[in-house]
Amino acid sequence: MKQRVAALVRADLRSAIRDGEQLLLTFGIPLVLLVFFSTIDLLPTGNREPVDYLAPGILALALLSIAFVRLAIGLGFDRSFGAIKRFAVTPLRVGEFLAAKVAVTIVLFAVQMMLLAAVGLALGWQPSLNWLLAVAVGLGVLAFIGLGFVVASLAEGLKALAVANALYIALLLLSGLLFELGRLPSWLQPVVKLLPSTAVAELFRETLAGASGPSWAWLTLGAWAVAAPLAALRLFKYT
Repeated sequence: MKQRVAALVRADLRSAIRDGEQLLLTFGIPLVLLVFFSTIDLLPTGNREPVDYLAPGILALALLSIAFVRLAIGLGFDRSFGAIKRFAVTPLRVGEFLAAKVAVTIVLFAVQMMLLAAVGLALGWQPSLNWLLAVAVGLGVLAFIGLGFVVASLAEGLKALAVANALYIALLLLSGLLFELGRLPSWLQPVVKLLPSTAVAELFRETLAGASGPSWAWLTLGAWAVAAPLAALRLFKYT
């Protein structure tokens, strides 16, 4: 089992390195947003310096890009090309396939997190780490990967691309990644607090300020981290 998962992880990492378009999406866009909005005071970030508010939100956006968008689109096209069907004749189980994708996502996000943190520090960001950040990252990975598998199970090819990008834009606009949730209409705020991206952004922002984060965010993210992978295991099939 370990050898099968490790082999798939190595193959996926090699593929990720060669895919310039996906690297631009997952690495380039969050980096550009961090630099641009940290140096040009356009977004409402309350009393905090722009980079102090933006850096955690951009890290949450990066995790969303890598764990959800990249995976949903990649699996969707792999399914349309018939690549996933080939695993049906191998000993690799669906659970092992999911585990390999989790491992690849963690590696890619670790690299991006170091890159964004380095740029943020250069721009004046002064984080104060709480160990609960690692827990938030783990739960976020599970939630977003599960959602990526669900999208790829229900759509393939261009449909998966359209659904993933539409959800990406919606979550970017509604989840408080780039602005305070208080800026949203009061009737909408309780709704967006149920989104996994909102919970990730809030927990990243609080744990990177040395705090533990609000209980509603932990409950929301924990629920998604359980429900999304279970849905993925139920819906995702090789054939």
